[in-house]
Amino acid sequence: MGSIYDLENIKNNPRCVDVKPMIVIINLAGAPLSFLLLIVCIIRMARNKKKSFITYIIFFIFFSEIMNTISKMLQLVKYIFRDTRMDNNPNSIETPRGIICQIQIVISIFSDFCSLLGTLLLSFRCYDLIKNKKKFFDKKKRRIISICLIICFSLIASISFLFIDRTITRKSVTYKFDLRDRCCYWCWLDHFSSLICYSLYLIILIFIIIYACKTNSFLKQKSKNILEQSVVFMEKSNDNNTEKNEDNKTNQEEKGMITKEDKQKVKDVTFMRIKVLTYPWVGIIIWGLSTVYRVTDDIIMSKIDYIEENEREKGTIEEQKLFAEHPGFQFFVELFMVFHTILSSFRGILYGLSFIIFEDKCFGKYFRKCTYDCCCKNEDLEKYDDMEENNESDSTGISAEGILIESKASETNENDKEFRPSHMSNVVILKNN
Repeated sequence: MGSIYDLENIKNNPRCVDVKPMIVIINLAGAPLSFLLLIVCIIRMARNKKKSFITYIIFFIFFSEIMNTISKMLQLVKYIFRDTRMDNNPNSIETPRGIICQIQIVISIFSDFCSLLGTLLLSFRCYDLIKNKKKFFDKKKRRIISICLIICFSLIASISFLFIDRTITRKSVTYKFDLRDRCCYWCWLDHFSSLICYSLYLIILIFIIIYACKTNSFLKQKSKNILEQSVVFMEKSNDNNTEKNEDNKTNQEEKGMITKEDKQKVKDVTFMRIKVLTYPWVGIIIWGLSTVYRVTDDIIMSKIDYIEENEREKGTIEEQKLFAEHPGFQFFVELFMVFHTILSSFRGILYGLSFIIFEDKCFGKYFRKCTYDCCCKNEDLEKYDDMEENNESDSTGISAEGILIESKASETNENDKEFRPSHMSNVVILKNN
């Protein structure tokens, strides 16, 4: 058995000797808080009677993130059993803590693939809704098949990676399952398997970025088109007497005007841009930073951790020697280890807050206005004045006869409610012309 604070033999772990207490606290706090917030978000989403396919995808992502928090909280179960980390046994010998470690690995990989592939599906669905008239996932059968394929692939991948890990580290003493949590406070794959796994993560992440950028570009162009079609340019004299110049031409300038309704329409499209990109960019930030840490650690530390049986002390000495000769590298490793721990433990909170800000009627209104004011400002829009609707002239005497570009209504899809949250019924759903 042992203490959940788990600082025993910390001096024998130079890669995390300075930050292990912080890592333990982050995990003990982050995983339960993420679990509770995700449960609250799921309950609030379930109470909404009208659910789109995007809502179900978010459901799926939240459930996969709950699995991730469970894998972290399983760490506490280990301390019921005897601490076998310092036993000089190879990884082929099963122990209760080693079995729990393997369960953590399978659940973590399953959760990771489900979250990433779910985010990719969400990005593709958003792009498909906005760009295409015929939507691929309109048929219920395709929706079910897509979710089932993600689950099956994630399950097969998680079990396969564990099998590869067990094969590679069968004789290892310095990197057996009992020791995998000595710094991270939860278990993960061996370095070779981890590199392959994160390579797959990176491929999925690239596709997420591609669809996120395509969606952003399309909505940005649509916002610009609405603005160009809605702005009215009126002729305005530079002085009240309308003096003529030497060429007998009126010295005039053009002033852009736009109705409040059209201005709101542009703001709504801009806000929709932010909303549909929230989940993809949360995933990109989390997995991008995690990949930097994991790949660096796997490449550099693999030679030390793969030392086989009867050489555990040699592995510790080599590790201490490496960090003693490169203190800057030790600082880098510990710093990114803390960042990685924060992202892994609190990523459920990041997904949950994304839902609260953009979807939830009760809590979101307190965050939405700030987000709207900060992120939805359009410099091109702000330079135009408001125009009174249904009036032929305004208080300055600008004539309607001076209109150079007439306002045009943009094409909308009133029946499609995929992007239309309950708190914002006036959001415009754009379709390809």
